Amino acid sequence: MKDEIFPKIKSSLEASGFDAVIVFGYDNVQYLSGAYLHFPPSYPDRYIAIFWPKEEEPVAILPHEWESSFLNLSWINKTKTYTEKPGSPSSIAEVVSNLAKNNVRKTGKIGIDTKRTSLNLYNRLEMVLEDFEIAPCDMWLRNLRIIKTPKEIELLKKVASKTDHAIAGQAHHVLVKQASTEMSNTENVRIHALERELDEVGHQAIAQVTTGENSKKFWPLSPNYGIGFDRIPKHHELMRIELWATQNGYWNHGARMLTMGTPTDEQQAFYDGLVALREIALDNIHPGVTCKQVYEIIKQSAAEKGINLVPYLALGTGIGVSDHEPPYLISADETEIRPGMVLALKFVIKGPNGELMMSNDTVVVTDEKPEIVGWYKDWRRPFIANYTY
Repeated sequence: MKDEIFPKIKSSLEASGFDAVIVFGYDNVQYLSGAYLHFPPSYPDRYIAIFWPKEEEPVAILPHEWESSFLNLSWINKTKTYTEKPGSPSSIAEVVSNLAKNNVRKTGKIGIDTKRTSLNLYNRLEMVLEDFEIAPCDMWLRNLRIIKTPKEIELLKKVASKTDHAIAGQAHHVLVKQASTEMSNTENVRIHALERELDEVGHQAIAQVTTGENSKKFWPLSPNYGIGFDRIPKHHELMRIELWATQNGYWNHGARMLTMGTPTDEQQAFYDGLVALREIALDNIHPGVTCKQVYEIIKQSAAEKGINLVPYLALGTGIGVSDHEPPYLISADETEIRPGMVLALKFVIKGPNGELMMSNDTVVVTDEKPEIVGWYKDWRRPFIANYTY
């Protein structure tokens, strides 16, 4: 991955107008360094950053006890550690100040990912970098990450395939006559993910199986992450199986529908609505069209076909080192779709009894029709549970 991303970052930085950038968002840190550390989001007051001066080598700034883990995973081999002061950004700000003074000309322009930097930290950086021009570099990072390299696409295809296989792998074990509880099914989805070397650690990594009344909500038993505990699925109910998983820090969010036995005509009709939305999206996602245009076409088509799309949701997002990232298939995103983008299509409709039905797909934008990736089976039909062994 380094051989593609590292020179991409360096050439983009040289053309950016920044003399240096410093990033704090953990997904931005991962993208610039290649190091997937799942624990930084659990410690929001313990800062990790990448300082990257133009035409110089990048430096990672992090707590001392994180250094060895970072160096084992990163393509960056220069680090500066600091002694923490709980709740205070003064230590890391001092390191940033010293690096800036030694690597950036006075009054030089330093970019910061302001949308991912706390106000407390930003105010401190303004003080210690008063001799420099500070400017947001969020858009630079967005444009850098939005087009994937060939090796990123290869990895995202692999993660999509493993996620779909993990969901289908557990679906094979669902029986109508000997049904297990939602909690048991959920745990088994997670186990199938681990068997395929997917990572189920971190805030975004989760499995969920819901049926019946529980499937009418996104998170039925929040804050218990939607796990249905002792509820046993019933004959002819719909089951929604979801899995957020990662490999080497690249994400996938899979969601598939299963029917407890042969689907009823009504269930099949609603499921056909999900299939229709996917086909409409694939017919309209191509270079030159905007995300807003795709969103509006899908919304209009759903209304015309009587498909009950759940409102106020994105119909798709980018996916990469975070589980949702630009671009977004929403009415406010005018981003032009380009080859090399990887999108997660996420349609949510209301089923015959108010169930939230989902079918998520990963697509790679090409010069022609987008390539749908990762299918373990033909998802134009739901997975049908066996009645018994």
